[in-house]
Amino acid sequence: MSPLSSKFLTLWALIFLLILGGCTSTNTNEFAGKTSVRVELSPTLDYLSPAIQACALQSGRLNILLEEKPASEMGKTNADVSLLWGDRKVPEGMRTFRLGYDRLVFAAHTDNPIDRLTVGQAFLLYRAGFETWDEAIEQLCPDCKTGETISGRFIEAWHYTPGTDIHAEIASLSAAYPASNIHRTFIAPAPANLAEALSNNPVAIGWLPARWLNNKMKEIAIDGLDPYAQIIPVVAAVPDQPDDLLVQWLHCLQSSYGN
Repeated sequence: MSPLSSKFLTLWALIFLLILGGCTSTNTNEFAGKTSVRVELSPTLDYLSPAIQACALQSGRLNILLEEKPASEMGKTNADVSLLWGDRKVPEGMRTFRLGYDRLVFAAHTDNPIDRLTVGQAFLLYRAGFETWDEAIEQLCPDCKTGETISGRFIEAWHYTPGTDIHAEIASLSAAYPASNIHRTFIAPAPANLAEALSNNPVAIGWLPARWLNNKMKEIAIDGLDPYAQIIPVVAAVPDQPDDLLVQWLHCLQSSYGN
């Protein structure tokens, strides 16, 4: 190899090392000076994900490591913060801070003619006490007109899996009402699944956080149910007293929640 070729290769080797070193430095320094915070998020609060990251960016000093998991699995892996919908599944020994509140509503597709039920009727319908919508509407709303999108069709009552925070809140409302004969029920792992079903399927029905409602769904008013029982706190649970940086982040989440 000629001396010129040798010098040319050496030059390119130096350039490559400088580029590689620059990339390594960028990756290494991306989180330099930031505090990593492990956050457990209930799937019921999936809509909070953008605010969680936006508040971390606003701080400029936090690196959020976000993991969705059911409430029954929270508090088992030494996370710094657990975010839950409701306070019935807060891990034992943790301190809670309220970020805001939501409402638990009985929801249906906008094609559903039923607008109001008693609480007993709502749980009879939710527990699939009727098999078809024609049968249910005849008993529950005889003056209602059954549209072609639900006439002659089976009711699809959607339930959440045990261990989720929203399942615990529904169970607390329904304890006074005995179970009916089960005909046809469906499982929703999270409110996002139920919201999709209600939006696209006029025969679906179920309990949903009000924040998941859209223009294809409606709330069915419930007579005889304490309105305050439908108000559900959104809480942050922490194992220890949060430091100033975490307090600022929690306050940002609280402000973004809007109530």
